[in-house]
Amino acid sequence: MRPGPVSTLTVLLLLWTSVGSARIAKRYQAGRANELSGGLGFAVDLNAFTPGGFKWFNDYGHHLGGPAWINLQLNLTAGEGGRCYWSQDEVWVCDQWRGSGMELGLGVKLKWRARRSPVQIHTKLGPAAELVWFDDFHGTALVFRGGFGVRYFVRPELSFGGEIAAAVGPIFSRYDAEVYAAVDANFGVEYQF
Repeated sequence: MRPGPVSTLTVLLLLWTSVGSARIAKRYQAGRANELSGGLGFAVDLNAFTPGGFKWFNDYGHHLGGPAWINLQLNLTAGEGGRCYWSQDEVWVCDQWRGSGMELGLGVKLKWRARRSPVQIHTKLGPAAELVWFDDFHGTALVFRGGFGVRYFVRPELSFGGEIAAAVGPIFSRYDAEVYAAVDANFGVEYQF
């Protein structure tokens, strides 16, 4: 039976990555001092006062030494949120709001590299401020944000990969204090220089 074009392409791609991965991994071990990361993904709101929907991720990192990097984040969310509650008339009511959020974070990113392949795993930990705008609700959350991710380096300075993270903390508005809780995921690119 003759192999089709898809299976031939798959075999060639696997050969190219396996032959090239050792060379890239060796060159990658040198590392660089700075990095810029960007990604697209989504956020899932776990509470009424948290926007969920499309999310744009932006990071800057500076190598501190060993596996530790300083990590600055500016992430934007465009989506909606809402809450459900029993009204005074004993009726279950759900409000939906169009909302947006801006996340400013400063934390630590820890990275571990594979020895024989151009793969890196990492974790991010640190505080963040969340600025939230809904139709009639504006608030600021002070959260702890943490997550993990994987990167595959196609060149010593260029990688692709994904991350999953969560943020939890109090959100303050003109009404009162509530809970901010969200989970997000993204796929993106990282450039080291």
